[in-house]
Amino acid sequence: MKKKGMTGKDFFSLAFGSMIGIGWVVSAPLWITNAGTAGAISAMIITALIVIPIGFVYSELCTSIKVVGGEFAYVFKLMGRLPSFITGWFLILGYLTMYPWVALSVSSMIAYLFPQIETIKLYTILGNTLYLPELIIGLVMIWGLTWLNMKGVESSKLFQNCATTLLLISFVIFFIGCFAAGKPENLHPMFSSNGKISGIMLAISSMIFFMNGFDTIPKAADEADSQINPRNLAKALVGTILLGSAIYILVIICSSLVMVTGDEVNLGALPLVAAYENATGSKLLVVIMIIGTIMGVITTFNGFDLAGSKLIGSFAASGFMQHSLGDLSTKKTHSNSLLFIAIISTIGVFMGKGLLAPLITLGGLAFLVAWLFMALSCLVFRRKQPDATRPFRVPGGKPIIAFAIFVCSILIIMMIIPGTLISMGAMCDILLLVWIIAGAAVYLHYKKQSIELRNR
Repeated sequence: MKKKGMTGKDFFSLAFGSMIGIGWVVSAPLWITNAGTAGAISAMIITALIVIPIGFVYSELCTSIKVVGGEFAYVFKLMGRLPSFITGWFLILGYLTMYPWVALSVSSMIAYLFPQIETIKLYTILGNTLYLPELIIGLVMIWGLTWLNMKGVESSKLFQNCATTLLLISFVIFFIGCFAAGKPENLHPMFSSNGKISGIMLAISSMIFFMNGFDTIPKAADEADSQINPRNLAKALVGTILLGSAIYILVIICSSLVMVTGDEVNLGALPLVAAYENATGSKLLVVIMIIGTIMGVITTFNGFDLAGSKLIGSFAASGFMQHSLGDLSTKKTHSNSLLFIAIISTIGVFMGKGLLAPLITLGGLAFLVAWLFMALSCLVFRRKQPDATRPFRVPGGKPIIAFAIFVCSILIIMMIIPGTLISMGAMCDILLLVWIIAGAAVYLHYKKQSIELRNR
């Protein structure tokens, strides 16, 4: 019986919608402030050159090896239990940082249109005030999309395709408005006064977080239509990285055209939206921009909700976490994993917008760790199974895979070691240490449990 599932277009919508969310509105001004216009563009090009080889690695593995669960499942098959646990544990961290970030950001977008939302103050935490309406908006989005994904992949897929289309339309309108109303003199300074290299490196460390999303494809590969050409998975994956990079570069140029140098930038505010409204003088264009951005936010959360639930479900089913998290519902969804994600996201929302910057940094590190182990696994795959059928092969072969390993390793080391250009900072160091200790405890507990079961 032929399985009717996700097509190449569906996989592209899943990955692209997950990658291009609200990052372009919230973080593009910060990239420009840190690096300057030309510096931010250079940083995005370098980031793309880093991520594209990773995309090639993912493409080769997901088209050549049939496993369920994404990265950790490939690493498990090729490198064993401990490396696969490290991969999955850090990837879960990356996903868990993504959910509250998205939920907190969507309330900021709505608050721009309706300032009265920022009333009924609850408390101030990490230097930012949390308001009751913003909290309610975040919670409605989290639990609404959780319910949608619990209904099954078909509902999630249809929603993702429609929302991604609206997102692309809003991009076109945004670009036209910026080129029509922007001023070329706003493009200056081309590089940050703090130094070209340091500014570019700061931008890269943030961009890595927003370039993730292509990895949703391997996690949902088991939902593919039975007639799909495996190479279409690779095309969707690499195409997402290429198009995402190009759009981010356009966003940087357009943002520079409308933003005035010296505008205050922080992750809880929306200086680009305000600058766009001042430049165009049109509230309607701003409303369209915000609606499109909210669609992007929702596609990001929806895509990662689907992929994250599959990751956690498969991770648990493999004996790395509570086994009930891997149970499938009658709709063939990991309902318990979806509920787990929703609960963690809810806790994150209660922490407020002051959590945004640490989440970006920590999430970027987590994804780098997963990418490193995927590249290592691809190298092992080449060594162990040189004659295996590969519908897609990494262009350039082992040297490109080795390059991916080298770059990921260098960036991880620079983020962890204090005092480097992209070191994470004290709060992230503490959070990372807590996550590593928790991971060690979880790994040892379930390893012991697995040994006991085998000895019975």
